[in-house]
Amino acid sequence: MNSPHYAACCDIGGTKVLLGLVDPQGKICARERYLLGSEREPEWLCNEIVSRLQNLAAQSGIAWQHVAGIGCSAAVQGDIERGVVFSAPNIFGSRYDIPLSDILERAAGVPAWLEMDAYASALGEAWLGVGVGVDYLAHIIIGTGIGAGILMNGEVFRGFRGTAGEFGHMTIVPDGPYCNCGRFGCLEALASGPAIALQAQGALAQNRATLIKRLAAEGVITAEHVFLACRQGDAVAHEIIDQAVRFLAIGIANLIHLLNPRVISLGGGIIMNNVDLLLEPLRQEVSRRCGYWVDLEQTRILPGKLGEESALLGAAHKVFHRR
Repeated sequence: MNSPHYAACCDIGGTKVLLGLVDPQGKICARERYLLGSEREPEWLCNEIVSRLQNLAAQSGIAWQHVAGIGCSAAVQGDIERGVVFSAPNIFGSRYDIPLSDILERAAGVPAWLEMDAYASALGEAWLGVGVGVDYLAHIIIGTGIGAGILMNGEVFRGFRGTAGEFGHMTIVPDGPYCNCGRFGCLEALASGPAIALQAQGALAQNRATLIKRLAAEGVITAEHVFLACRQGDAVAHEIIDQAVRFLAIGIANLIHLLNPRVISLGGGIIMNNVDLLLEPLRQEVSRRCGYWVDLEQTRILPGKLGEESALLGAAHKVFHRR
């Protein structure tokens, strides 16, 4: 490996970090995935990421001086141009105004670029996935949270302060369940992984007959227990998933009416681990909710091609294209 240019990349989620060293053609030369612990202090977290990236480079025979920069995808709201995180409750708790790019640069000794995770995933899919050659793309992430990355004429659309794409904080049910943003009825509070798990917990509290409790084996109930129960014919799990699909479809239909994208690509653990259960019902429900003027034959709803590596590759794209 004697190329002088690699991107050292990280994708920071609410529960895990994915690391990778990527070449200019988008080949991931080395990768590591690890779970986040309870320590969420930004300096500590960034030092841990850089240390792991440097070890990964050394193990792969890549000299650190051949790293062009760090691309960081994270589930945050922030000023992307300055690399400052305004808010990231799933990662940093109540901390705010975190100069994340500066912290990474000091730790690594190379330039660092920050990108919101949904936008990084959109850039990755546009570079090497389902968005190649697509002029209007909306990439929706459904996992611990819900967000969207929007590309218009192939360019990132950020809005005037850079916070466009907060798809998960679209109000779907006025006065609905509480969201971690401090408001009520957001899509994220209705159809994210934690929201699905919370619905299951509510069903158990009502003593409804369901396999979910047994599948959780007295542990913490997660969305995956609900999907597993659904695969085994559980009526309660099926009801919970149907409800999440309806809420997602309302959001996607609203997005189609507002932005008229050519492709809506779907990513995140909830979707990618359960495409067989979610994709067709979601397409059908979106179709039912869209106006007659929407060309649903040409508006494609597709699973992303790159899986959990989409954001990592989008972060690399930022390093190589400096934007």
